[in-house]
Amino acid sequence: MDRPLHYDIRDILIAPARALSAKRIFVMTLFLLLSLGIYDLFTYLAVAIEGDSIGAFWSVFGLLPVVWLPVSAPAAQAVYGVGVVIALIGLMLGFFAVSAIEIEQIRGNRFLPMRGAIKFAFRRLPQVALGQLAIGIFLVFLFALYLLLGLIVRIPVVGEWIYALTFVLPVFIVALFTVFIFAVFQVAVVLLPAAAAADRRGETFTAILETFSTVIRQPVRWLVYTAYGLVAAKAASWVYAYACYRAVQFSAWAVSITAGEEARDLVREGLSHLPVQTEVVEQTMQLWPGVDWGVAVWPWVMRDDNPASYVMGAMLFIVFASIIGYFLAVVATTQARGYVLMRYFKDEYKIAAEKPLFFDEAQTVAQAAAVPDQQ
Repeated sequence: MDRPLHYDIRDILIAPARALSAKRIFVMTLFLLLSLGIYDLFTYLAVAIEGDSIGAFWSVFGLLPVVWLPVSAPAAQAVYGVGVVIALIGLMLGFFAVSAIEIEQIRGNRFLPMRGAIKFAFRRLPQVALGQLAIGIFLVFLFALYLLLGLIVRIPVVGEWIYALTFVLPVFIVALFTVFIFAVFQVAVVLLPAAAAADRRGETFTAILETFSTVIRQPVRWLVYTAYGLVAAKAASWVYAYACYRAVQFSAWAVSITAGEEARDLVREGLSHLPVQTEVVEQTMQLWPGVDWGVAVWPWVMRDDNPASYVMGAMLFIVFASIIGYFLAVVATTQARGYVLMRYFKDEYKIAAEKPLFFDEAQTVAQAAAVPDQQ
């Protein structure tokens, strides 16, 4: 059984420690890499449709083309937009998988495996994707109404009077409502996966309803929990990043004792294939933006065309991705635990009192572990 909840801030403070597990980091990193691969594919496809040089774009951005709307042609922008949407849904699946692991553990099932969490996330893909897309489509519908109003305003003489007389009600009220929906649309990226992971039936409407209900009825608690989660995730991921940095250094040094400088040089050559001087890498390896307290990776780069260095570069990229994966795992764990608490505060409903969704598997593993050795 998991430790009982206190239903106060203590249940949120331990989120970084809960997220520091190989299972959660691996699952989140896997979905992060999947999301990044989709984003890269559609971004470079959009660049090709634009007619720009892919080689030149690669030389500037590499594997991390973190730039908003790098194309201007409508077709290229459409392809880029589709890529952003699919990549975002892939990232939300990662949040869902980590949230499912945490919520199952709160329910008493500590044995949900990585494979089970990944399969569960893909099984709930329609719920997560349709939930977010439904909010987005509703926003597009509201925007279309304002475009229609613009056409009405163009009517000679009458149009301006209609706009002036209806400006407060309903134009302003609907605009205020639209701003709120847009805020929830952004919040739903991290909150909706937690609400969906706690839903036993996998209904899209339930996930949307719980997301809106949480934001409307528990806004202060959600803001406090989320703010803490982001700050704690940055601090904890920096500690993890520093540990990874030293681990790579140690492995290169230890192997070079018997292998010679080739082992250390191979690591440095692998770094040459990665975007180590980008803003993303620099901010990841620093404790806090604007605070010059961290480690610099770029001084270790050594240029070479050794074929093995490309494989080493891929391995080092996975190590780096796990740092961001841990950061996101802390965020997802905070959202999952926060949702469990807020569900109790707003509905007096204890998710911790539910039976695990994967009760049979948990019971089987627990019984197998309890069987004494007969030999």
